[in-house]
Amino acid sequence: MDPSTHLLLDLFAEVPHVMVCVKDSGGRYVAANAAFVRRAGCRSAAQVVGSRAADLFAADLASAYDAQDRAVLVTGRDLRNHLEPIEHHSGMRRWYLTSKVRRHIDGAAPLVVVVSVEAHLDGDQASGLRAAVELAQERCTGPVRVADLAAAAGTSTDRLERAMQRALGVSPKQYLVRLRADAAARLLATTDRPIARIAAECGYYDQSQLTRQFRAHVGMSPSEYRATARR
Repeated sequence: MDPSTHLLLDLFAEVPHVMVCVKDSGGRYVAANAAFVRRAGCRSAAQVVGSRAADLFAADLASAYDAQDRAVLVTGRDLRNHLEPIEHHSGMRRWYLTSKVRRHIDGAAPLVVVVSVEAHLDGDQASGLRAAVELAQERCTGPVRVADLAAAAGTSTDRLERAMQRALGVSPKQYLVRLRADAAARLLATTDRPIARIAAECGYYDQSQLTRQFRAHVGMSPSEYRATARR
């Protein structure tokens, strides 16, 4: 690892609500701070190093994490402030804001550096935002509208827009686009289903809409992403 990554791990070695981990291009953990070790239900970083997400977490969460990692490695585009549920070893799921970046130093194989910070979605307004986010994640591949998210949050579309921009840095519509693209990325990387079928399963009107939005979100077409992820 490069010095800046070592410094990051050192700075957050014992910070309780900030989880830091580093993965290699094969999806194996190569380093983790104490908060991540506790989250995984391990006693030391040595128990984490060498394992994969599927070895430590529920299958649905692990597949989502792996798809994010592939997108970061393949495209080189950072993932910033992605709100997602993270399961602790106790079985409880909490909301975290996750950022991922690719580090590629001196010809070495690329690494993915991950930082997750607990999102304190408590209180009436935050509870409404959490309800909107949960509905978006549950129904992102179906005919869900921003008005539906606002109704779940018990607020107006304008107020939901402002709340989501403050908390996540994206609008409700942009968040739905991101979720659909992430769902498509998982299927592209892990199945042989035709792209047109994936478009239909992920809530796109047709394959051309999937291609346009996927390229804007990921930086390449679905077919390019599938081929690169398989390599």
